[in-house]
Amino acid sequence: MGQIANAVGVDDHEVEAALSKARCAFNDSGRLIDLFGMRLTPGYHRVEIDGKAVFSCCALWAHVIPKLIDRVVLIESVDPQSRELVRLEIAPGKVQSIDPGTALATMAVADAVSIEQDVGLAFCRHVRHFASSNSAHEFAAGSRSCRVVDIEQLHEIATQLYQAILENLADAPNRHSLE
Repeated sequence: MGQIANAVGVDDHEVEAALSKARCAFNDSGRLIDLFGMRLTPGYHRVEIDGKAVFSCCALWAHVIPKLIDRVVLIESVDPQSRELVRLEIAPGKVQSIDPGTALATMAVADAVSIEQDVGLAFCRHVRHFASSNSAHEFAAGSRSCRVVDIEQLHEIATQLYQAILENLADAPNRHSLE
């Protein structure tokens, strides 16, 4: 916490409160293990960055990560229906490869109140990668909030989310608080 607090000019308690509000998690030793959905503990989506792995509980966030770090990442997701592996190579600006080529994704539609109460339950667990159309549609049929989309559509939604994040940051260029 101290390094973050020093970098932004606030005290440790303010950093801790902001990270907690942003749904970040810490282990028993007080080390940060989940930063806005990018975590060190296994999740649905393995994101490899320069040979090192982090995880995401949400396929959408896995597509945002390359934009945040301006790097190509490899994403591996296990189709929750067929248990097949889906591999994607994602650059900040585009999807570079999809294996299998039949892969699709689901996108969740959730209201703000549900997301505020539990983003994982309301949204993240519904945003997944699938090896086939049958698998994706079978998964979506079990949820009122899921829509099947192609990988490129999910990536475009990730681009929109990333742009919204940047706009939010630009709205407060001189903020010295983490609120």
